[in-house]
Amino acid sequence: MGTERSRAKLGRPARVPGEKHTKEKIFDAAVDLFAEHGYDATSVRQIGAAVGLTESAVYRHFAGKKAILDAVFAYVESRIYAPLPIGGNQGEKEGDSIFRSLLMPVPRIIETNPLVVKIVRIMYAEMHHNAEIRRYYREEYVEKADELMEGIFKESIEKGLIRACDPRALARVFNAFRAEWAFQSFIMDHEAPPDVGALQRDLEAPIRLFEDLLVPGKDVP
Repeated sequence: MGTERSRAKLGRPARVPGEKHTKEKIFDAAVDLFAEHGYDATSVRQIGAAVGLTESAVYRHFAGKKAILDAVFAYVESRIYAPLPIGGNQGEKEGDSIFRSLLMPVPRIIETNPLVVKIVRIMYAEMHHNAEIRRYYREEYVEKADELMEGIFKESIEKGLIRACDPRALARVFNAFRAEWAFQSFIMDHEAPPDVGALQRDLEAPIRLFEDLLVPGKDVP
């Protein structure tokens, strides 16, 4: 009893078996609030209130709102690139292509990581006036993504999986399409939950366009 009273006074409710740890709850609440109201308009006090904690209790888990934002960046970075079929034999399976193997898994990845959708919304909504988010987006989703895709496409050209072309230019076009698709899917249509089947159908025509233009043996109809 004494322990439970102490936890209540300190703003640390007892954890139910199988329930998320307090730090995870704070993280989830912060993502929800950042996505709904914006990073600048969300206070540490509001984040704490969303999970039944005092402001001081939040600071026991994160040094401040900036530390929570850094955790958001780390979370999405670990899930954006890692699940993609990068390297290995993508595009080498019969009836497959490099473009299909890179794009078609994305809706399913999104379905299994719903927080990623909210974080993408935060990035798009905030980066025009938040220099830190803008810097992170440019480094991770423009510069790093272009470098990564350039290497993949260069290797695919050398293997004869796609036609000879400028791999850097192709990477920039490919990533520009992915960014536009993400904006349409998660910002323009943000009020509806992602429909994996609809997202995959939406990707089919762009994938075929890339294949028609760049996969050997396929011609534009």
